Amino acid sequence: MRKTLSLIFPILLFSGFVVAQESGNRAYGTQKRKPTVNSGVLTGNPDGKALAYFVEANVLMNVKADSYTAVFGVVQEGLTSTESGSKTDAAIASFTKELDTLGIKRSDIFVDFITQNKIYDYAASGSTVTEKFSGFETKKNVEVRYRDREVLDKVLAAASRASIYDLIEVDYTVSDVNAVHAKLYDEAVKVIKQKEASYTNSFGIKLAPTNLANEKYDAFFPSDLYSNYQAYEAGNTYGDYNNRVVQARKTRTFFYDPLNASDFDAVINQIGIEPMVQFTLYMKMQYDLGAKK
Repeated sequence: MRKTLSLIFPILLFSGFVVAQESGNRAYGTQKRKPTVNSGVLTGNPDGKALAYFVEANVLMNVKADSYTAVFGVVQEGLTSTESGSKTDAAIASFTKELDTLGIKRSDIFVDFITQNKIYDYAASGSTVTEKFSGFETKKNVEVRYRDREVLDKVLAAASRASIYDLIEVDYTVSDVNAVHAKLYDEAVKVIKQKEASYTNSFGIKLAPTNLANEKYDAFFPSDLYSNYQAYEAGNTYGDYNNRVVQARKTRTFFYDPLNASDFDAVINQIGIEPMVQFTLYMKMQYDLGAKK
């Protein structure tokens, strides 16, 4: 049986950044994802004679999007399915007509049918409340692709004039993902070789590479990385146990919270004031332990 140890001495390149990002109503249901970052704990199996070491690299690359897609939710009700569908189509037609004046081509607009369903309401008669059919509801999404981030404010204004108020999310698109992965791979290999040389020079050990144990790519888009908070101070009530206390509504808001650069061995393209898509690569190389110098 082989004795396996995880040899971890991170060589970190620190950087600080502050960013801002447009969000959508999807943020209400978004939980922030985090990459799997090495914890730095040394583990091993005490049985066996041979030693196997793992040298790891965590690399982050910030990439500017080539285009953006704003997704709007449109919903209308009617007594019949035809009426609800016609109202929805009319709102979308008004919206797309205004998008033409912004220079957005019809090929950059896609209408996605979501659902058409019955809706019910309650009617009270004396002490009885009865649920009754009240009509239909049609839901469609309108996806608008654009390349200039400044256009979004104008698109939002056009949607509002068409009585469309639900901006679901803004998707970021990076066209050449293969090139991004190639840069991440090269940087991860460089980090591992630097660590290997550092261990040899510092501790006099020789590491013989045996195989690539793990290679995991991931991508984190701005919509994945929102956190929420409420900022307020509430008072206390005393002696009001027999009274009904009505609390005020507190505003909950969101902020863009990107991946922390200090969690990575290397960062390609430091983030400036414009948010970017964050690509990561976790690489793990296995070595056999050679004799000391």
